[in-house]
Amino acid sequence: MPPRMASARPRAVAQQPETSGAPVRRTPEGQSTEWLLRGLALLACSLAVGRLAAAWWLNTTRWTLLLLLITESCTLMLLLLARRAQLRDLSPPTVAATLYAALCFVLLDPAGTLRLVPEQVGVLLLLCGTAWQFCAKLVLGRSFGLLPAQRGLVTSGPYRVMRHPIYFGYLISHVGFLLVNASWWNFAVLSVLYAAQLLRIRREEALLAVSCGAEYRRYRRRVRWCVLPFVY
Repeated sequence: MPPRMASARPRAVAQQPETSGAPVRRTPEGQSTEWLLRGLALLACSLAVGRLAAAWWLNTTRWTLLLLLITESCTLMLLLLARRAQLRDLSPPTVAATLYAALCFVLLDPAGTLRLVPEQVGVLLLLCGTAWQFCAKLVLGRSFGLLPAQRGLVTSGPYRVMRHPIYFGYLISHVGFLLVNASWWNFAVLSVLYAAQLLRIRREEALLAVSCGAEYRRYRRRVRWCVLPFVY
C-alpha cells in the first residue's frame, strides 16, 4: 500500500531511481482506468472483509479475527474515499504483487489451526499493529492507495520514524494473527505476502525517487529505516 502520497502533478526527472535496478513504468491515469482499478481494489477488499466476517461470526470469541476484520474494513473505507492518482506504476510485477496483497486475506484459513500463544497475546499484537497502521493511514487520509502512485511526499507523524509505517503495522498484526492461527498454510500465505510487500516497497521508492528527486533523497537520509527499525 503506497504509504505516503498526496495529489500533485509529477515533475519530469531524467535520472533513474536509486532504489531499484529496473526502470519505473510511469503511467498517466485516464478516468476509466482510475475507476477500473478502484473497482478491482474494492472488490478484492470486499471479498477479504466478507470472508473474515463470516469466520468471526461462526466463533465470536476469536478476537484476532475481529481485529483483522476491523483493519481490513478501514482499508476498504479509505479506498472508497481516496482521491484520484495523477500517476501510477502499472508494471506487471507491481500489479501482480498488489493484487496478491489485496486478495491474500481470502486465502487465510482460521479453521484447524494451532494456538502457539494465548489468544490474549495475539490480540495485544493485533491491537498494537492496528493502532500503528491506523495512525499512519490517518496521516495519509485521502492520499491512501494500493498501487504505487504519484501523490507527493508525506513526512509527518509515523513517517518521521520509518518510511513505510503502514507495512510495519501490518507485520505486527500478522504476527499476532499467525501466533494464534498457526498452520503451514497460513504461514505460506503470509510469507508470499511479504515477498510481494517487499516488491511493492521497492517499486514505490523507485517511483518517489524519480518523481520527487532531491526532496526524496533528503527524506531517505533523514529517515533511515524502511519498515523494520534497526533491521531494514
